[in-house]
Amino acid sequence: MKKVLIVLLILCGVFFLILLFTPDEEESFNGERPGNQTVGTSQEHAQEHVEEEKEETAAAEHLGSAGAPNANVETVSVGTDAKSATIMIYMNGSDLESKAGEATRDISEMISSGIGKNVNVIIQTMGTRSWQDYDISGSTAQTWQIKDGKLALIRDNLGQLDCTREQTLSEFIGFCGSSYPAERYLFVFWDHGGGPVYGFGYDEWQGEEESLTIAEMSRAFAKHPEIHFDIIGMDCCIMASLETCCALAPYCRYTLLSEDFESGLGWCYRGWMERLEETPGMSTPLLGKHIVDSIIEENEENPEGDSACLAMFNESTAQNLFTAWKAFAYRNEDALMNKNYSRKHMAKGRSQKGFWDFWGLDGSNVTLSDYYISDILALVESIDNESEAAKNLVSTLKAAVTCYGHTSDKNELTGMSVSLPYGDDEFYGKLKQVYTELDFDKEYIEWLEGFVSESDYDSFFDFSFFEDLWNGWGTYESQYGCNVSGGSCEYGYDYATGDYYGYGGQDAGEYNDDWIYDFEEDIWYLYEDDTLYLYDEESDLLCYYDEEEDEIYYYDEDRDDWVRME
Repeated sequence: MKKVLIVLLILCGVFFLILLFTPDEEESFNGERPGNQTVGTSQEHAQEHVEEEKEETAAAEHLGSAGAPNANVETVSVGTDAKSATIMIYMNGSDLESKAGEATRDISEMISSGIGKNVNVIIQTMGTRSWQDYDISGSTAQTWQIKDGKLALIRDNLGQLDCTREQTLSEFIGFCGSSYPAERYLFVFWDHGGGPVYGFGYDEWQGEEESLTIAEMSRAFAKHPEIHFDIIGMDCCIMASLETCCALAPYCRYTLLSEDFESGLGWCYRGWMERLEETPGMSTPLLGKHIVDSIIEENEENPEGDSACLAMFNESTAQNLFTAWKAFAYRNEDALMNKNYSRKHMAKGRSQKGFWDFWGLDGSNVTLSDYYISDILALVESIDNESEAAKNLVSTLKAAVTCYGHTSDKNELTGMSVSLPYGDDEFYGKLKQVYTELDFDKEYIEWLEGFVSESDYDSFFDFSFFEDLWNGWGTYESQYGCNVSGGSCEYGYDYATGDYYGYGGQDAGEYNDDWIYDFEEDIWYLYEDDTLYLYDEESDLLCYYDEEEDEIYYYDEDRDDWVRME
């Protein structure tokens, strides 16, 4: 793949030369309007145009020879031919809106994107005593649609719906699916997050400890087998866990989740909604990366931003990941129980109230360890990274992390966590209930109880060594990636073993949209019919790799043919 990067750089250089030789509009008119040109000037420009065409042809010939040796290689689309989409936004404004207006600020971003013609955006507002804009009622739940640059009310007087009940969620999904059918669907949870055990949704009209668990989410989605989501995302804190991914896997192709505490900026909606409105069939992985990148960029540049971490997960890997995690965990049981591996990662700029993370004081004592969150990759690298169980786990984990972003501050989190209930019987009781309802492995649930009685739960492991060495997922490509033709990486993940089982038994290959991101080379690749395709998003360049000849060919739309790179 190093060759790919070098070739693309050379190609971009040649394209630059072609553009250099191509006259722009001002040069063609020589600073004058066409009607004012003399005959002599026109002849001169005609001669110049002929010479320029010769130069362009020479540059193109230098670029490569037309006609790939394998004429059977078909082009593939980067995305789908979908012409419509529906985004369902389950917006529980909570104190984030009543105190800070964060929900209506995000609604403003959505409206400003111009979305609404090709893509339906349906928002259910609830859980807030006082909304700060758009005349949204705090006394009843309402449903809205973004259309024609406005927020239009489509359902009123729904009553004071409890967003933490699975019935409320299920009804909203059903309403959107029947009233706004589309070729593809996305779902966004908007509010507080409390990890995989506590779940989602502090509702100002309900008891402080009422929440929508991931088991209740799963049951709500299961009631609508006719609706399958390209993405289920959570614009809320600390929900990027193995358990969350397993709970949602039957109902979506990808999830977008944060392992960290989100800043008050939350997701940035304008940019990616603009893109989706323009191209409703755009590739799901590429769309997810736009969402991730926009959040990281906003937190870097906006004075209100903070440390941020977000990842997109390929849900076809969820069951394999759970299996690999259990094999690693059982093998390293003694090590896991001799220290507390929950992360002492600070929630910056927050104060604590119950088990929810509340924005408030600059001085905060809320950490991921309060939710018993342990970063999976950090565990592997700190305990055992040499065994077959460890390498199989990293291979599956890397395949699960479709794309990942983190702000430029000290990078303490790698994308996905797991919950280990160190010394907390009450937490374990809640965990057992949720995991049992999800039909998780009974042996695993009982095994977790051992962490409750662990005597060293107050002795936290020091991850500083790992944090100093961790430099992103790119360093794992050579050993754990699948970016070499034939999947010849030593521990490359076999994507054929994944299962989008929420799609009626259809396998992943039928979607032709499962582009995989190479973190080291900053390029997308896809295996289709034993062919390795490559896609560079910045140049919009599609290539394929000919393994027999060890050559790379790019698709030239003007020639309608593959052209060898040189």
